[in-house]
Amino acid sequence: MGVYFNEELIPDKDATNFIVQRVTKQSSATESYTMAAYSKKNDPIFLKYNHTKEAEIFVGDCDTCGWELTKAQYDNATWGDILYLGLHIGVVPDYIYKNKSVSSLDVIEGNDELISYVTWIDNNINIINHNPWNYQPSKTYDIIICDLWAETDDITQDNKTNLVNNYNSHLKNGGKIIIPITGETIN
Repeated sequence: MGVYFNEELIPDKDATNFIVQRVTKQSSATESYTMAAYSKKNDPIFLKYNHTKEAEIFVGDCDTCGWELTKAQYDNATWGDILYLGLHIGVVPDYIYKNKSVSSLDVIEGNDELISYVTWIDNNINIINHNPWNYQPSKTYDIIICDLWAETDDITQDNKTNLVNNYNSHLKNGGKIIIPITGETIN
């Protein structure tokens, strides 16, 4: 099990709306490792780790993780212009940029403090400070990835309808709006 970013780049932080702190994980019965974990103060179940595997799962690159439905979402997808909703500690957007040969990658995040804090992702990733629920893009995208929830039970039909209504007209021909944690493509 490996961390994605160098842990020395990610300081612990107790911010207004989020916390980043070190957690210890077991890699085997006798071995453990420490990594940064991001959580939202208003939703402590919402956890994102500085871990390569999480990024691989969310973009369909893990053949042995049991997320076949998420992997299938990316079949025939074009990794050109990508819109990612939710910055967190930047693992998945950075992984996409470095592993998918994208033309552009825009990340929508509405938390000023989080945007200022996450300084270790690739500078070619465009972070846009805006609420992801009502952002109006000025261009179209091949894939829009929605990483806004902690659990599948948190996602309502109203959430999905809102995303489709807001983003469907900003998809290129054949584009997809993907919710990785449910394995849904909603456009």
